[in-house]
Amino acid sequence: MSDHRFSIVRDEYIEELKTQAFVYRHPTGARLLSLSNDDENKVFGITFRTPPEDSTGIAHILEHSVLCGSRKFPVKEPFIELIKGSLNTFLNAFTYPDRTCYPLASTNLNDFYNLIDVYLDAVFYPRITPEVLRQEGWHYEMDETTGELFYKGVVFNEMKGAYSNPDSLAAQYAQQSLYPDTTYGVDSGGDPCFIPDLTFNQFKLFHEKFYHPSNSYIYFYGNDNLEKRLLILEDYLEGFENRKIESAIDFQPSFDRPRRQEHVYASDEREGKCYVSVHWLIKGVDFAQRRALHLLDYILLATSASIMRKTLIESGLGEDVIGGGFETELMEVSFGVGLKGVSINDINRVESLIMETIDQIISEGIDSEMIAAALNTTEFRLRENNTGSFPRGLALMLRSLTNWIYDRDEIEPLRFERSLEDLRTIIDKDRSYMEKMIQIYLKDNIHRSTVILKPDKEEASRLERAESQKLSLARSKMNNKELTRIKKDAESLRESQEKPDAPEDIAKLPSLGLKDLNPNISTIPSEEISLNGTKLLFHDIFTNGIVYFDLGFDLRILPQRLIP
Repeated sequence: MSDHRFSIVRDEYIEELKTQAFVYRHPTGARLLSLSNDDENKVFGITFRTPPEDSTGIAHILEHSVLCGSRKFPVKEPFIELIKGSLNTFLNAFTYPDRTCYPLASTNLNDFYNLIDVYLDAVFYPRITPEVLRQEGWHYEMDETTGELFYKGVVFNEMKGAYSNPDSLAAQYAQQSLYPDTTYGVDSGGDPCFIPDLTFNQFKLFHEKFYHPSNSYIYFYGNDNLEKRLLILEDYLEGFENRKIESAIDFQPSFDRPRRQEHVYASDEREGKCYVSVHWLIKGVDFAQRRALHLLDYILLATSASIMRKTLIESGLGEDVIGGGFETELMEVSFGVGLKGVSINDINRVESLIMETIDQIISEGIDSEMIAAALNTTEFRLRENNTGSFPRGLALMLRSLTNWIYDRDEIEPLRFERSLEDLRTIIDKDRSYMEKMIQIYLKDNIHRSTVILKPDKEEASRLERAESQKLSLARSKMNNKELTRIKKDAESLRESQEKPDAPEDIAKLPSLGLKDLNPNISTIPSEEISLNGTKLLFHDIFTNGIVYFDLGFDLRILPQRLIP
């Protein structure tokens, strides 16, 4: 294995995570954040900035397609086969509005390396063919009886479902309302009305442009060997040259006045069940201010006692709160709040109530106990970093990307001690600090949009007619040769899907054997101590300043009748 060509850019210790962080750069332009610690649940991820220019779902379809076989592993569904011989703790991919992530995790070292090999081959050398686009994106099929055309495809069908869900529609319209002039103004997941406009040439060029090391953000986390990480990557990167790739995300120009949008969704109900939400784009905030906005999110919306949530729910104007609160995953921060299940006659009352509540919070102030609770809860969550079955290292990767993907400090989101301490100091010195933030970012901010989603009994049939007309027009322009090709392509796709992979191709996929498994049981350090005659079990492990204390009483002295 050849030497690597990575050069180190930063080398810092993150005390809160007991983690050594290294930032590297490769001659190809590839960026690497390498986190080293004693966590056995190792994580790898490679992310590309993939800003779409339209709503054909090209980024989403490519995410699916990359997982359909590659140069070294030419099977139809390598990841399905891989899972059969893997101990992975995570294996998936995500399409964001502006990026696509391919993360994996495993506690088994050989498994970890196997998965990385398959993932890197998948993203850099996928099976990009017209057949893959037809399967994962869209294709024509013909009704044998009527001869009419219809659409099929994995992402096409998936997004049909998403666009029939008013909750999904409300979120999508809200994003587009705030960022109409940027990549966020289109749907990276794909609008079923536009997915069939995607051509194979566009599809192929999108991969060639964005899935390149010069546009990559690579991440390692865990207790594996640091040098081995670099050598694994070098094996894949050595075949590429540095390339200038235009993938930076543009800022949305500021509105000169608030805007209002109305949309409809397919529903059997003509009355009620409206969605009403108000959204703000918050410009020019640094990371410290983002941390403060997370506190504000808790104060306004996170709990049943949060001011905005409590006011909206108790108003009886709707069934549940929507809007998402403060959104910090995209390049610019946004805030949204509203209600769903609103009567059509109460739409304006919801918007007025939101604005009145903002005025009331500014004038009456926020209870100091609520601010203290927000600070304490935020600190506890950051210290505990409890992600459940979701690998901690993956949660940290996604957290880092909220800065890193926009060429900001990749390590800053992983620290919290200093930022929280600074925030406490600011709030102690200025008791109206949080109210001032609400004044600046919400009350005085005219980059605001109100989004209304109304039920429409005719919308479903309207969409069906539009799709039918589009298909009829396409068919009318086809000659017999083209129609015959559509039938043959559909038949060929079905045959390919039904045909099993060649055994020799499946054998190329790495899998674990008994020799790769650790026969020993993992143990937690445990010490038994006697304290004033009471047994104490002490587990000396890193908990980041949090004490976990369980107290048990022996109830055998109680009569059975008193146990309940």
